[in-house]
Amino acid sequence: MTAAARTRSPPRVLYAALLLAAALAALLVAWFVSGWADVRAKQRDARAEPTRAADRKGAELAHDLRAELSRLMTREVARPYFHYSNLFHDPRAGGNWSVAPSPLSNGPEDPLVLGHFQLDPAGRVTTPTVNDDVPELSEPNRLAENRSFRDEVTRRLVKELRTKAGTTIVAQATPQAKPNVGNAPLPQAQVVQIDRNSYTQNNNSNEVYVQQQVTRLPEEVLQVKPAATATEPTIPIMISPLEWRTYQFAGSPTLVAVRQVQTPDGTLVQGFVVDRSTMTTWLAARAGESVAELRTGDDATAPEIAPGWYLAVSANPRSLVEAAADAAKVARGFVVRFIVVGLVAALAFGFVVLLVAHAERLARERSQFAAAAAHELRTPLAGLQLYGDMLADGLGDPAKMRDYARRMSEEASRLGRVVSNVLGFSQLERGNLSVEARAADLGKELCELAERAQPALDRAGAALELDVPPELRARFDRDALARIVGNVLDNAEKYGRESEDRTIGLVARATDDAVEIVISDHGPGVTLQARTRLFRPFSRGVTSDGPAGLGLGLALSQSLARAMGGELEYRPTPGGGASFVLRLLPA
Repeated sequence: MTAAARTRSPPRVLYAALLLAAALAALLVAWFVSGWADVRAKQRDARAEPTRAADRKGAELAHDLRAELSRLMTREVARPYFHYSNLFHDPRAGGNWSVAPSPLSNGPEDPLVLGHFQLDPAGRVTTPTVNDDVPELSEPNRLAENRSFRDEVTRRLVKELRTKAGTTIVAQATPQAKPNVGNAPLPQAQVVQIDRNSYTQNNNSNEVYVQQQVTRLPEEVLQVKPAATATEPTIPIMISPLEWRTYQFAGSPTLVAVRQVQTPDGTLVQGFVVDRSTMTTWLAARAGESVAELRTGDDATAPEIAPGWYLAVSANPRSLVEAAADAAKVARGFVVRFIVVGLVAALAFGFVVLLVAHAERLARERSQFAAAAAHELRTPLAGLQLYGDMLADGLGDPAKMRDYARRMSEEASRLGRVVSNVLGFSQLERGNLSVEARAADLGKELCELAERAQPALDRAGAALELDVPPELRARFDRDALARIVGNVLDNAEKYGRESEDRTIGLVARATDDAVEIVISDHGPGVTLQARTRLFRPFSRGVTSDGPAGLGLGLALSQSLARAMGGELEYRPTPGGGASFVLRLLPA
């Protein structure tokens, strides 16, 4: 193969590598772009999930709290107006002269209620738990708190519930239903018919109670008397629906339910105050890791729980931090996968390029082998044909006929060595190279090999110096040893042709653990770059303008040496030249 042909081979590998690299890069870039977009979407979802969870939790809590307030409102709507007093007379008792403590006298029945109150036409605030006229009827366990509640109602709510003219500002009772919490309609304004006896006793409950304590007094001495007959007309009491209002109470906006009760003696304003701290505790117990906050005003982004009241639920800061960590984890996972896949793809790319390069190298070596084999075979065949024709036609000097025959023998031997190397390498590739090492006289065998090689070396102008001690024994295969020595001697002769000293040394000596055979010459030696591939098939230690050869001799020789349990290695010769050392096992 010419130098120009060799310079055209690398670009094919390079073009294949560039095409593969471009395809791989395009695939990786496309995957990264699409995958990174998916990562960004997953990161947005991960970061938004705590907020979405908080929104879902907020809607759930708002629904539950609206239901609680709706149940509370339903119970309070059904409550008779006279329960808002400390003492009341039950109309079902008929004309009996009696009053009893209100069900609210011991405090609210529902934990969401902070307290009940009533504003009479004179502007005086009373609560069911406090009775200033009959102190022993006040709820004793929380008397201070109950009085504080009443005072706060007086300070904060009276002005809100009454106009300057002294009339209440609570909406007048109408027969239409108004929307309530949870979109359930409020009960319509109701008119309650109550007999005059019950009405009178409820209006004067404290006096009735005091007079009840007088044992068996005649009825005529009682200051307050019931109606004489039951045929008198009943008294209509108009009760408006309870409505949610927001007022300042105890320093913060508070949810208050109020209604008005129209009686013949004037309008009463009744209601109850929702305990904001209880609502907050109720929400905190159910909010889990979310943060629930009650807000007033106008917030279209939060669910409404009562008119003007909204429930804002936000994600816990720890959840946001964990969501950010999850988002970062998603990105890290993708980057790690991308790097791993990229490395795998790069390894596959390198493997494919190596395969292509190897295929190119094999093709190049086959081409070189074909050219070298043709040259190696043509030279001895040309010699055989020349001397054969001379002998057949009786040409040449008759005195040199024996010399012509010897030259034909040498050319045939050279041809046989080339064929033997090719066949041996073929056996080596198939794995059926057969070598049987036996203990034998190595010195004698080397002397015979040197004797057979000496004539050809002499005619080539090379001298063989033999230094083999007698009775040197080793383990070797005769055919394998002949091949190795023949190949190395042939290389020494070919590569030393340009040197002044064409002496080839063949030295054998025993060492501590082996028997070494050293064949050396005074040629140019082997460069450092060529030494790494010296024993590879089709690889040679010279450029294309060196001696012809197949590049199989040393590769086959080293394989034969190893098959015998030994080794063939290269050693540079001091002062120039090359030495090949064959190490054999001692006998």
